[in-house]
Order: sequence, then structure tokens, then C-alpha cells
Amino acid sequence: MSSEDKEAQEDELLALASIYDEDEFKRAESAQGGETRICLELPQDFKIFVRGNSTENLQGSGFEYSVSFLPPLVLNFELPPDYPSTSPPAFTLSGKWLSQAQLSALCKHLDNVWEENRGCVVLFAWMQFLKEETLNYLNISSPYELKMCPQGKGQGRT
Repeated sequence: MSSEDKEAQEDELLALASIYDEDEFKRAESAQGGETRICLELPQDFKIFVRGNSTENLQGSGFEYSVSFLPPLVLNFELPPDYPSTSPPAFTLSGKWLSQAQLSALCKHLDNVWEENRGCVVLFAWMQFLKEETLNYLNISSPYELKMCPQGKGQGRT
């Protein structure tokens, strides 16, 4: 690990810890990395539509709810020794209410942000994109239909 990379990593992690509170950003104790929980800012009167799942036999019906928030997106990351000079952060993105295809699209965008900023720190840019642009990027509008997953099948994408 070059001293420049080590210093850039420390500066970035310290900056993120000072910007976000402990509910949003947690630095890993054992490795150069951490976890961030990103709560999206929903438009006023945002609605979700939930179809009944197969165990309830409500295939043709569902319910619409007004919501103020959705479960957070969770970005786990680890910084390789040659980040940011050469390699991007290793990361996993998960969101209980997003499909695998939607998570893949977000991950691809994060990869593109790294390519556009190769050699620079990118975690703050990633977090801001996820917080402020996820809904527009995925063309999510109200009412948003939630696809019910079987219990224990949370979505994740690396």
C-alpha cells in the first residue's frame, strides 16, 4: 500500500464519519472498509402497491399504502490496498425492496462512476448518487409495485 493510497483512504473514511451519523455510516473495525445505510428521500404522498402473496391466495388483489420511507439501501465496502490509485472499492449493495435487475443496474452505475473518476476517492459520490438519484435512475414513481419475495430471500448484488 502506497503512503498516498493509505492517506487518501484514511482521509475519506474520516470525512464520511464526520458527514454521516452512526446510523448511516459505520467504519469496519478490522479492515479498511465499512457499511453505509442509505435512506432515500421519497416524494410527498409516495405510494406503494403490494400484491397478496401466494400463501394468502390473493393473486388478483393487493393493497396500496402511502409511505414516508422505505428500508435503506445497504452498501458494504472494503478498500483494497491500491485504492484509490488503481483499484475500486470492493462492494456489495442490497435493498430488500429492489429486484435483482434493479440492484444490478445500480451496481453497474457505481462501476461507471469509478471508471469516470479512476484514481480518486468515490465513496461519497456513490453514497450521494444512491441517496439522491436512485428513484429517477430506476424510473421508480408512485405508486410503486413491490414484488413480494419468499421469506429470507433478501436481494443483494456484488
